Amino acid sequence: MTREIGVAVVGAGFWAREMHLPALAQLPGVKITSVVATSQESARRAAEPYEAKALTGIAEAAAEADVLDIVAPPDVHLPAVEIAAAHGTHALCIKPLARSLDEADRMLAAVEAAGTRLFYAENVPFIPALQAARKAVDAGDIGEVFRVKACEGIGQPHSPWFFDPERSGGGAIRDMAVHSLEFCRFFARSTVSTVYAEAGTFVHQKRTTAEDTAVLTLRFANGVIGQCEDSWSLTGAMDSRFEVFGTEGRILVDNLHRQPLQVVNQSAGWSYPLPIAGLVADGHLAMLGHFLDCLRTGAPSLSDGHVGRDVLAVVDAAYRSVASGRREEIKETTR
Repeated sequence: MTREIGVAVVGAGFWAREMHLPALAQLPGVKITSVVATSQESARRAAEPYEAKALTGIAEAAAEADVLDIVAPPDVHLPAVEIAAAHGTHALCIKPLARSLDEADRMLAAVEAAGTRLFYAENVPFIPALQAARKAVDAGDIGEVFRVKACEGIGQPHSPWFFDPERSGGGAIRDMAVHSLEFCRFFARSTVSTVYAEAGTFVHQKRTTAEDTAVLTLRFANGVIGQCEDSWSLTGAMDSRFEVFGTEGRILVDNLHRQPLQVVNQSAGWSYPLPIAGLVADGHLAMLGHFLDCLRTGAPSLSDGHVGRDVLAVVDAAYRSVASGRREEIKETTR
C-alpha cells in the first residue's frame, strides 16, 4: 500500500489555487494537511475545498506535514525552507528558488544539515510535449543539437508583489527567464558558460523599476547557442514557445496554442480554453507526482534544489551583463 504523504501548501494565491492544490488532490496517497496564507480568510478559501486546515503560521504547518509545498512570493522561500528543515520536513519550492544566490545557498545548507530534501518546482522538464521532444532528440531524429531557443511572455504578472523587487528579487529575468533557461539547459545537455543580456522597462514604467523585457544569449560549454526571450510586456496575450535546432532537423513546441481557440480582450486579458487541463499539459501534475515518488523511493530527482540554484547562477550573470554591457561568465555552479 502506498504510504500517505501529508503536504502543507504555503501560499493561497493563483498558482496554489489553480495548479498545485488541484494537482495534489489528484495524486494517490497524498493528503493536503493545511494551507498557509497571510490572512485566515485567504487560507480558509483555499483550504476548504480540500478539507484542509487554514493556517497563518508556517511552523505549525511544517510540524504537521511530511512536505512543505512553497507556492508563495520569493521573499518567503528562504524562511519557509529553513522552518521546514528545522522540523525535519521536506520542502518543494516554486520558481525562482530564491531572490539571490546567497539565499539559495542558505536553503541548500539548511536541508543538508537537517538531512531533508529540497525539490525545485520547475515544470518545464515535465511538460509532455517537451518530454516527447527530448526523446526525439535523444533518438537522433534531428541530428546534433546546436541551438536552442525559448520565448516566455505575459502581459503582466498576476499579483502586485511581482512589481516590488524587494519581494520578488527582480523582474522578468528572475520570474520568466528561469523557465527559458531550464528549457535551454534541458536540451543543450551542458552547463552555461557565458551569457549576454539586454533588458529594459517599457510597458510597466509607472509600476516598477524592474525589467519587463529581456533577451538573453547563452553559450554552453559544449558550444551550443541558446536564446531566451522573456517578458511581462506581451500586452493582452501570453507566449510559451520552445525550439530545438539540429544539424538534420528542427523541433517547435508551441505550448499555448495547442488548443483551437484563444480569446484576447484588452481589459479582461487573455483566456485559452484548453482541450487538456493546464496542470496536465504544463507538467505540474507529473512534476508533483515525481517529487513525491522520489520521497517514497529515495530516488534522485530530475529537479532538485541544486538545479534551481544553478539556474540562478545564470540569472545572476545575466543581471551583471545588463549592468556591464558585456558578456559575463557564469560563477561556480553546484554540479
